[in-house]
Amino acid sequence: MIHSIQLCLKHSGRVNNRQRVTFTEGLNVVVGPNGSGKSSLLEAVAHCPDCRRDNSSGTRYHYFNSETMNPHSSEDSFRGPSGALIKVRAMFSSHGETMRDVLRNFDFRSGDCFLLDEPEAGHDLGWVIKIHKGLLMISRSGCQVIAASHHPVFWRGAHIIELKRGYHKKAWKAHHGYLCGDGR
Repeated sequence: MIHSIQLCLKHSGRVNNRQRVTFTEGLNVVVGPNGSGKSSLLEAVAHCPDCRRDNSSGTRYHYFNSETMNPHSSEDSFRGPSGALIKVRAMFSSHGETMRDVLRNFDFRSGDCFLLDEPEAGHDLGWVIKIHKGLLMISRSGCQVIAASHHPVFWRGAHIIELKRGYHKKAWKAHHGYLCGDGR
């Protein structure tokens, strides 16, 4: 599990000029407008040798975005029989189906850190709700989850990390208004 990350100069510039980001146990959701650095933050946690992580010893990082499931990608966080199966299926599946395969088939362990970039991509509301429930189950089993998401469903029960102050409230109001049918 990662407690915080001190971002290197390159990533600090990409993540809305943040120098340090703190995480909690369980489900963490990074929110902010497009271009605020959500994906860059996940990549820094997963891969950057210049960013300093304050983490528990033995933390395994599993980074998921649609590109990591490309069978030709050099990304190796999904190894072994389950990882191979997921990558082969990804050649013939949509992003949404691949995301469901990862949640269903990968062995997440207590102390692991599972990083996801926009898990809602390619899903309707019903599947977004199911994926959220799956992420909560994974996080309750002791695997820390850090997701970059615009979807308010993922915000429920999560520690929110706002890369731009006020984004969370504005987006929630806009989403709530849309669901309530006030003409937006």
